[in-house]
Amino acid sequence: MTRTVLAIGTAALTASGCVWYLPAIADLQAGADRPRSTRTAAAACVLWWAALALAGGLLLAVPDWHPAAQVALTGLVAGTALRLRAAWDRRGEQRESAARWAALEAGPVPRGGRPAALALAGWLVVGAAVASLGAVAILLSAGGGLAPKAVLAAVGGAAVALAFLLVGLGSVRRQGR
Repeated sequence: MTRTVLAIGTAALTASGCVWYLPAIADLQAGADRPRSTRTAAAACVLWWAALALAGGLLLAVPDWHPAAQVALTGLVAGTALRLRAAWDRRGEQRESAARWAALEAGPVPRGGRPAALALAGWLVVGAAVASLGAVAILLSAGGGLAPKAVLAAVGGAAVALAFLLVGLGSVRRQGR
């Protein structure tokens, strides 16, 4: 394979990598709005892709392929080092966040005083409304006789109402715990 073909392939690969390096550039431009670990990982990503692009350019400009390989390898090693640093920073940020949340936790949040019957009634009203609208939509649809549409509307409405009833009962049961 000639160096020109390899350079064109490298350029195509680098161009298709924009789905990774463009968001990474945006993270770098955001600056302090992003956590340090995110910025470091973004720098690693940009470094990897920039080294690959530079290696592709060197394949066209320099008669030997060794400098291009050295640039690509250097970018890979430096990017990997940055990525490891980002993982280290991320673990520290997670520990710090966990400590902050632990300091804020004072116990379980008391639930509202809404009675279970009211919650179940809400589910039933919404279920009846959805079932009715579905039944009316089936009855008003074009095609077919009235009897099959009436049966379908009744069965479909009952199924939807039953589904809302079951979801409401499950919700009330979870609230009781």
